Amino acid sequence: MSPFGWIGVAAIAALLLVWFFWRRTERVPCRLDLERTHEHLHAHVELMGFLPEPGDSVRVEGVDGDLVRIEYGRTATQDSEAVVTRASALRRWWTRVTGRFEFYELYDVGFE
Repeated sequence: MSPFGWIGVAAIAALLLVWFFWRRTERVPCRLDLERTHEHLHAHVELMGFLPEPGDSVRVEGVDGDLVRIEYGRTATQDSEAVVTRASALRRWWTRVTGRFEFYELYDVGFE
């Protein structure tokens, strides 16, 4: 193979790496729902008008510090803003492919 061929292969590999790690962010309004009672212990985030896809990551910002340390027997909700980091198409595909082998992480664990 000629030296130009190796350069071409390296250039394509570099482009694929950049495409894999390329991400863009969006700010989305969200609602944070917390509950710490005898029946439930959960923290749910509902993104308003946005559907995350495989490989995306979500970070909630602007949460009141007292809301995070909710007392036992209480429920609370707060409207806030989330920063969603969108995955590239290649990373989304990779997440779908490798996610099929990690089904054991989806087991539901209960404490009774």
